[in-house]
Amino acid sequence: MVKVRKDYELSDDLIRTWSTFIPKESITEVTKILKSKWINTGKKEKELREKVCRKWGFPYCVAVTNGTAALRASLAMIGVGFGDEVISTPYTFIATNTAILEQGAIPVFADVKYEDLNIDPKSIEKKITKKTKAIIAVHYGGNPIDLDEIRAISKKYGVPLIEDAAHALGSMYKGKFIGQTGEIVCFSLQVVKIINSGDGGFIVTNSNRYYKKLKKIIWYGIDREGKKRNLLDPLPSNFKGDELGFKYNMNDITATLASVGVDHYEEAAAKRIAIGERYRNELASCHNIKLIKYYEDRKPNYQIFPIHVKNRVKFAKHLLKSNIMVNINNRRNDIYPMFGGLRSDLPVTAKVDQDVVLLPLHSDLTDRQVSLIIKTVKEAVI
Repeated sequence: MVKVRKDYELSDDLIRTWSTFIPKESITEVTKILKSKWINTGKKEKELREKVCRKWGFPYCVAVTNGTAALRASLAMIGVGFGDEVISTPYTFIATNTAILEQGAIPVFADVKYEDLNIDPKSIEKKITKKTKAIIAVHYGGNPIDLDEIRAISKKYGVPLIEDAAHALGSMYKGKFIGQTGEIVCFSLQVVKIINSGDGGFIVTNSNRYYKKLKKIIWYGIDREGKKRNLLDPLPSNFKGDELGFKYNMNDITATLASVGVDHYEEAAAKRIAIGERYRNELASCHNIKLIKYYEDRKPNYQIFPIHVKNRVKFAKHLLKSNIMVNINNRRNDIYPMFGGLRSDLPVTAKVDQDVVLLPLHSDLTDRQVSLIIKTVKEAVI
């Protein structure tokens, strides 16, 4: 019987689709925190929030345990609950839509666009009903969505827009960073993101009202910064207990890892951009593959590099012969029964679910490895 290896057991000789960026000074900085006797949410978490706001122009920021927590807290904050409908993309990692289920709400899937894999604004508008309580739009692969069009729909129908920016830290739309202008924008610091904290995330908003609500909802309904200490009671004296909150606060160990990552963002991002641009230039004329469309008024961060390819299983096997690993990031979510069954009104989603594959893209790749990937891709699609 052939043993199937776990992800962490794969050979170091394999050119992986993903990798983790951890600056050397992370070890030193985390060690300092471990010796400090305060590792819960504290000054390092506050430092992280202030740092990302300065760097990317975010008006307000709340740090959380992961990107999925960011989504659920956002949904809860705007009052999404049992029986409500949330319009979302079916072409995303399942966390985008399990967060909706966790709130007792119903994901209503709009179709995506073949050229960029992002949710289609025209399909969103067709799906809106009286039960629609929110729209979630994913910046797929770090390639920004049609923000103006989707925001116009959100405003027209009075339905809040939540941007799932798990892939999009540092991406830009019309000269502004993703998160710089959005009402509710959720980021992820999961281990394979451009920078990471092992796991973590943050919610960005341009609304002071939302910010105040989010600070409370991520920690049992209590604003940690505004709490009044009580001599004996473990809960602050100003805690009313009149609204439900979660345990989503980020601790200082996680925040320290993230903070060092922010300091080195340009290093990691520049490597990804160089590889992404090289793929685009050298694979543009390949037969039997189609590259994702990128737009003049947007700047992707190349979190992942998806392509359309005919017979992707054959393609993946060919690359693996050269020790190159390719993956798919996700399947269409409606194949999973928890989302209510396969939809017949998502023709583009059905198509991309069969032909998208990711090429390796991360900061550990060498120029020689990138050359081998490009050469092998060209051979695979002849």
